[in-house]
Amino acid sequence: MKGRIFKTTALILVISMSLLSIIPPVDASMVETEVVLKGISQRDMDLQKLQRFLESKIVKQKLKALGYSPYEIKQRLEALNDEDLHVLATKVDGIRVAGDSGLGIIVMLLIIAILVVVLLQLTGHRIVVVKD
Repeated sequence: MKGRIFKTTALILVISMSLLSIIPPVDASMVETEVVLKGISQRDMDLQKLQRFLESKIVKQKLKALGYSPYEIKQRLEALNDEDLHVLATKVDGIRVAGDSGLGIIVMLLIIAILVVVLLQLTGHRIVVVKD
């Protein structure tokens, strides 16, 4: 009886995985409202995002110290293809100009500590510290 259930389950899994492998992969992403309503292209939005980032005071100072003029930066941005421009724009989203305050790391460590304590309580284990 068990063998028959396992064979049936295996057959169903093989058939479903075979059917799922036939479906072509599709890429999708969230689209901002501006794109839909105003018809702004993704390239224009990426350029705007990068220009806002490059206009910040700290970034301007660093680029000026490296010897780049605003005109030269604009030319280089416009020379990028759509894919490279989008990759750069998405990376800019993750950059904090002033750096990370470390609060995220502290919160993450607290969550891990709480999870360890909860797991130890659930499993009935105890941690005993002995002085020598």
